[in-house]
Amino acid sequence: MSKVRSIVTAGQARGRAMGALFFVGFGELWLLLGLGSVAGAHRVAQMVAVVVGVVCLVAALGLLRRAKALPAGVPDAVEDERARRMFRAVNIIQWVSVGTAVAILSILHLREYVVTAIAVIVGLHLFPLAGTFRNPQHYVTGALLVLWPLGCLALLPRGQVSGVTALGAGVILMLSAIATLARNVGLWHEGALAER
Repeated sequence: MSKVRSIVTAGQARGRAMGALFFVGFGELWLLLGLGSVAGAHRVAQMVAVVVGVVCLVAALGLLRRAKALPAGVPDAVEDERARRMFRAVNIIQWVSVGTAVAILSILHLREYVVTAIAVIVGLHLFPLAGTFRNPQHYVTGALLVLWPLGCLALLPRGQVSGVTALGAGVILMLSAIATLARNVGLWHEGALAER
């Protein structure tokens, strides 16, 4: 059975690469934070996480570089501007929400729940971006980033919530970056992408 293929424009490839870069950067940060705070975490696990992060970073930068060689596509100025405005608005709301959550939790002396709040906010911000960028994978990543911290909050002792939440959120973001890069591996060989 043959796969349906379509040409990926430079803008689409650049957007996917940038998304993977954000996920790798924040995923590595949270993964290492989680590994550093979870009792019994070994240096080997931290080194493996760093190596995986570097490989993903190189792959995402390669995809970004490859985007320059792809066809520009037919520009849709109205759609592009709408997507840019939505991206800016969603990210402003996300960062204001994060700052507000951190301030409120600090005032209430509940700093151990800051990571949980941030993970939930980051997960929620992916839902409008999924529709904006027509990327259904963001729905999955967003749902996992909401459910994981809430599950940790419900099931773990107060002292473990932050570390385990960070560890899981890092894994979720790294797996999402890997999935994005794996789905786009064809760009290096053919300049086309299997639509899935």
